[in-house]
Amino acid sequence: MSGETERLSEELERLAPGQWELYEKAAESRELDSAAGERAMVSRRDRGWAARWWAGGGPRFACGSCAEELPRAIAEASRVEAAAEDPPAWPSAKSEGARTAPEAEPPPDLFEEIQGRLAAESRGEAALKRLTLRRGASSIRIVNGRGLDVFFSTTVYDGIALAAGRKGARACEGRAVFRWDRGPDLDGLARRLADRATLPLSDRGAPIDRGEWLLDPSVAAALLAAVAPLFCEETLPKWVHRRDLFSPGVTVVDDASADAHYDGEGTATRRLVVVEGGSLASPLRDLRSARRSGSPATGHGVRASYRVPPRSGPRRLFFEHGSPAPARELLARVRRGLFAAALTAPARFDFERDRYEVEFTGIVVFGGRAEGAVAGALAKGRISQLLRRLAAFSTDRQFFPMPFLVGAPTVLVERSEFE
Repeated sequence: MSGETERLSEELERLAPGQWELYEKAAESRELDSAAGERAMVSRRDRGWAARWWAGGGPRFACGSCAEELPRAIAEASRVEAAAEDPPAWPSAKSEGARTAPEAEPPPDLFEEIQGRLAAESRGEAALKRLTLRRGASSIRIVNGRGLDVFFSTTVYDGIALAAGRKGARACEGRAVFRWDRGPDLDGLARRLADRATLPLSDRGAPIDRGEWLLDPSVAAALLAAVAPLFCEETLPKWVHRRDLFSPGVTVVDDASADAHYDGEGTATRRLVVVEGGSLASPLRDLRSARRSGSPATGHGVRASYRVPPRSGPRRLFFEHGSPAPARELLARVRRGLFAAALTAPARFDFERDRYEVEFTGIVVFGGRAEGAVAGALAKGRISQLLRRLAAFSTDRQFFPMPFLVGAPTVLVERSEFE
C-alpha cells in the first residue's frame, strides 16, 4: 500500500475492525470545444477519497478531495448517529498486473468534417453550431478490512453536439449526447443531429391516434433506461408480473466487463441476464441490497461520485434478441404508425400508476413507407402494456450515455396510442 492508503486503512481498522472500505479515484480529461472559427482546449484533473465503515450498529460515510482531508471527515461522520443496519459481506479479491493509470489523449478536431456530413444529411437545412469532444481516463483503487485490494482503470471518448435547423421563418435547435467505444461514428451522429434539428420544423402533428410505433435506437435506449429502476427495486409495483414483464422474445443484459473488471465496491464485474424470455430473472444488487435480500452481490455497486456512497444501479444495460432483423424489415411491417426519431422531452414513467408519456418528433409511416415529418407527437399508455408489445428488434444496436450506458437497436412496438 502507499503511505496514504496504509495510514487511512489503519485508522479505519481501529474504528471498525474488518468492517470498512477505502475508495480512491484519480481522473483527468482533455476537452476540445469547437464552434465556427473558434477552438478551445481545456484540461481537467480530479482526485477524491471516500471511506465507508460500520460502527455503532450502522453504516457511516466520509469523503474528501485529498487524503489529508479524509481523517477530519471521518471524525465528523463518527459523531453522527447511524441507523441500525448489519454490515455486508465484503469482497476480498486482489487484482493482478501493473497499477498504471492511463493518460487522457487530446481529442481530434472533427468540427468541419461533422459539419459537412450534417449539411449533406439535412440537405442544407441544418448547421453544426457547437461541438464538445472529451477524452478522459481514470484509475480507481479500493481496499477493505477483509483483504480486498483492487486497482482498475477506464477510458472514455464522448461529447455533445448542438445543431441548428432552419426552414423559411422557422428555426430549431437539436442536441445529441454520444459516446464512442470503437472510434468515431460520424455518419450516425450526423443523422441524429439532422433529425433533431429539422424534423420539428414540420408544421404537421400526429395524423393518427393509434398504430404501430417504430423506435430509433436512441429512443429505444431512453425507454430501457426509464424502466431500469425496476431492475434494482427490492419491492416492485403491484402491476409488475415477474414471469411476463416484457414480451416473450425480449432479453435484457447488464455486462460492464468491457469497461472495468470491478464495480465501485470491488465486486467482480460479470454478465448478468436481467430479463430472460420476457421474465424478470436477476435483479441488480450492490453489497447492501444483496445483504438485505440474502443473495450474492452482482457487481452493480455504482458510485455517481466519490462524494456519495455507492448504490445498486445499471452499468452497461442492453437489449438482446434471438432473431433480430434488418431495420428495413421492421419498417416494412408498419402498416399505419409513427417512427420516433428523437425525444423532445425526457420520457415520463410513473411506476405507481403504471403510466408513461413519451414526447417525440419523427415520421409518419403508411404501408411501410415514410410519408412525411411529424413535428411533435405524444405516445402514452400503460407501462405494463408497452413492455409486452415490443414485437421486433433490429440488428443495429447502438450504445448511448443516459448517464449509464444503454444499448438498443431499432425496436417495433406493435401498438401505441398517440396525440
